[in-house]
Amino acid sequence: MWKEQKVRLNRIKTVCERLNRTPSFTPPKAYTLRLLVNDHDKVLLGYIPKVGCTTWKGVFSRSKRAYKERTYARLSAFDEVEREKRLLTYKKVLFVRDPIIRFLSAYLSKFRNLKNLQKTWERMYGLKILERYRFGSEKLREKALALPIDKRPFLNVTLTEFIRFITDLGDTYVLHGISDHWLPQHIVSHVCEIPYDFIGKYENLASEAPFMLNWVGMTSVVQYPEIHTSRAAASLAQEYANVPLGVIEDLRKYYSLDFELFGYDSMTSITKVSRDVFNINNLES
Repeated sequence: MWKEQKVRLNRIKTVCERLNRTPSFTPPKAYTLRLLVNDHDKVLLGYIPKVGCTTWKGVFSRSKRAYKERTYARLSAFDEVEREKRLLTYKKVLFVRDPIIRFLSAYLSKFRNLKNLQKTWERMYGLKILERYRFGSEKLREKALALPIDKRPFLNVTLTEFIRFITDLGDTYVLHGISDHWLPQHIVSHVCEIPYDFIGKYENLASEAPFMLNWVGMTSVVQYPEIHTSRAAASLAQEYANVPLGVIEDLRKYYSLDFELFGYDSMTSITKVSRDVFNINNLES
């Protein structure tokens, strides 16, 4: 495990140095918004939406309750002196995920759940997406705008439409509590600026989450819960079946730095989609 950690951390260090981005124990306050704090065990955990962040918040909350403390806090809640002290002395952990699968997970949870959450995202982004990418959607958009949000028909934004929307916007979207669901993980985590000590992978949660919890000393009061099969990972080829390969390639380019920083093969997911959808058995990577 530690040999692999050395490889992951060295890779990040090398890429960040090339980008002229260096770690700091006094990063801007905004960079610490997504760092959970456990003062008892002296650990900080960077969470990224669609990388088990809800589960990690639950783990930290249960740990705090075990010591009769308040629920988890974010590092940004502390003043500059206290933030620097914790960044200098606490163990700092981050979990990441295959970018293509993480993006699909965000799409499925926000645009395919057929509940109010889907209508909320359609109100924020769906109408813009249809206007730009769905020819002949005028009547549907007019009908939606004429009704209260809870009465509107589902717009059913397709995966292709969402990908085009995100990749066309590129880096024009700033980081906030909604865009962090799809923005590249290096932007959400500030991995070049926060000096993490442990980089875990979502795909290896079954082994790496318990290892990490034991390393930081939390296993005496909390365990990582049962891990279920990822809907996005299980339906990868099926969901991308109707997405043109050129659009998938645009998505790969959009996440290119995530692939490089976190050691994911940028062609693995695309190769799987191509083989399963087009029944290609000898596709070079």
